[in-house]
Amino acid sequence: MYKIKSIGSWGGMQRNYRNKFFNFGAKTAQGAHQRLIALNPYQSDYHPMVEFYDTEFHNVDGDALAWLMPPPNAWANVKDCGEFPCTAPLNVLFTFEDTTFTGSKPRWSSKDFQIIANNSGFAPYIETCEPAVDMNAYVCKADKLGVLLFESEDEDKVDRSLQPIYVAKQGTEMSNKLNSMMDHVWDGFYSGQIRMSRFGSVFEGSRRSVYDLTFTGTPAKKMRFMLTGLSRTMGATIRIAYPGAESRSIVKDGSIVQPNQWNEDLQMYDEVKQSYCGENRYIGV
Repeated sequence: MYKIKSIGSWGGMQRNYRNKFFNFGAKTAQGAHQRLIALNPYQSDYHPMVEFYDTEFHNVDGDALAWLMPPPNAWANVKDCGEFPCTAPLNVLFTFEDTTFTGSKPRWSSKDFQIIANNSGFAPYIETCEPAVDMNAYVCKADKLGVLLFESEDEDKVDRSLQPIYVAKQGTEMSNKLNSMMDHVWDGFYSGQIRMSRFGSVFEGSRRSVYDLTFTGTPAKKMRFMLTGLSRTMGATIRIAYPGAESRSIVKDGSIVQPNQWNEDLQMYDEVKQSYCGENRYIGV
């Protein structure tokens, strides 16, 4: 789990059962910060969803619960992440279920809650999330939170840039800016100039959600998507504006999902009603 990198970072989750934490203050006797949960400092590319079940906090200060570091500015260079830092630390999700607090406890303590990063392009637009400044995070009560993971499956997926990609939820001003994965190859005196076009985005998939994925580069012709979350009813419609009008298909579990039927009144394929996974239509321009 400590160094999940690039090609090895598809999917996965971490589950923690029946952990107990006792007597954690936000600072030590010498004044140093103290945290229960922190991010892996090498995890630039993708952070799988972390689940906690039946956790007990006994005399744990609210500010001691977590510190979610921002992406280091040092990652923003041509041999690592390019013009801006890789964005995995901004797209983390820690979810807690059946939690108990005793003694000292945070104001927002609850049986079920989630912690996400202080991502200015995402967190402020989730209604049930509130900032926790001393954790550099937001605490949420939103059971439809998850992680959307997608990637190019074209032949040039490691040497053609698609980023930055903006993930925006319709009806909000959300604009989650994603970077591709870091160049981890070192070839003698030079970096390998190999960056995986794979992207992880924290995601809110309540009913009727519609998201636009805006690519700075030309979208890949073949892509793979996966949504990870705890709610069986979460989901969303994903819209991508393609520069060409060639035919495209949605494939689920190895089978093509047929597009919605043509609607004469609309003079286009019928709208997506989120009736089943893979439901799709093409809108010509």
